[in-house]
Amino acid sequence: MQSTSSLTSKSRISAGLMGKSWLLPAEKTMLTVALAAGAIDIVLILYKGSQVDWPGYATILAVVAGLMTMGFFYRLSERSERIGAASISAGLFIFFSLCLSMFNYLLLPLWREPIDLGLNAIDQMFGYSWPAVIEWAGQNPVFNNIVRFAYLSTVPQIAVIIVILGITGRIKELNILIVTVTITATFTIAFWGLFPSLGAKSLYDLPIAMEMLASPVVSTAYGDEMLAMAKEGPGLIRPLEIKGLVAFPSYHIVLAAIAVFAARTVKWVFPVYLALNALILPGIYMHGGHHLVDLPAGLLVAAVGLYVANRVVNNHYRDNKLPEFLPN
Repeated sequence: MQSTSSLTSKSRISAGLMGKSWLLPAEKTMLTVALAAGAIDIVLILYKGSQVDWPGYATILAVVAGLMTMGFFYRLSERSERIGAASISAGLFIFFSLCLSMFNYLLLPLWREPIDLGLNAIDQMFGYSWPAVIEWAGQNPVFNNIVRFAYLSTVPQIAVIIVILGITGRIKELNILIVTVTITATFTIAFWGLFPSLGAKSLYDLPIAMEMLASPVVSTAYGDEMLAMAKEGPGLIRPLEIKGLVAFPSYHIVLAAIAVFAARTVKWVFPVYLALNALILPGIYMHGGHHLVDLPAGLLVAAVGLYVANRVVNNHYRDNKLPEFLPN
């Protein structure tokens, strides 16, 4: 059994982290931005008369409420700040993603022509051809399927590392992660709203045989669907059918960089995350239908977001003399 002094010490640490609030500053930041985006979503839905799958959204919100309730229970009862932080952050991540993805779709139809022709001109300057990438993918099925798995793992990786950082007591690293996601996602979608891009997939019609061999996650059919939505709007917005709209910068790359950075302090996780996210580099071209420049642009957004989040969270922990690691 744990000693009374040990329990008292942990309670003091938790109290130091929490102050008088139910939420840590990083958690408040993500929640505030999510609520602001959600409020804008409601205004846009009413203004545009958009169709929304409300039962679908209600189901996901029920999951969010369950996670948040469990997190507050463990935090406020001081049973486990680790479980509390992991549950609350997981709930906030889902809620934030829900609000921001809906906002992204509500920016349709586009107010201006996409910038893809300009991005494609840059592709051609460097000799990059998306159809050639798809053709190569079809000729290398084993590597293609491995890369497909890595590409599809991006968002689940973030959810998993949130839980791992919380459960292992790396609360500061968890705070850096959720602040970085908040900064980068907000900037990326805002930038896309001003300068929309649909990706190389929206500019090409591939031969059916070539596309069937490669079977990219994001196909030319989805490129055509995106072109239609860009002109006519999204139709019925369903949470489980929402796909990424942003091409430039690649948010898959942003999340990959964030995931690797977050995993660096967990020795048994880091090699797996490094390998998976290295495969996402070719994955955004083979399965995301991206332009060449989307990758470096995504890395730049990730680097700036991580820098700002590190400065803000580290300053808060230093100024308040908070522990970087929460004991079990």
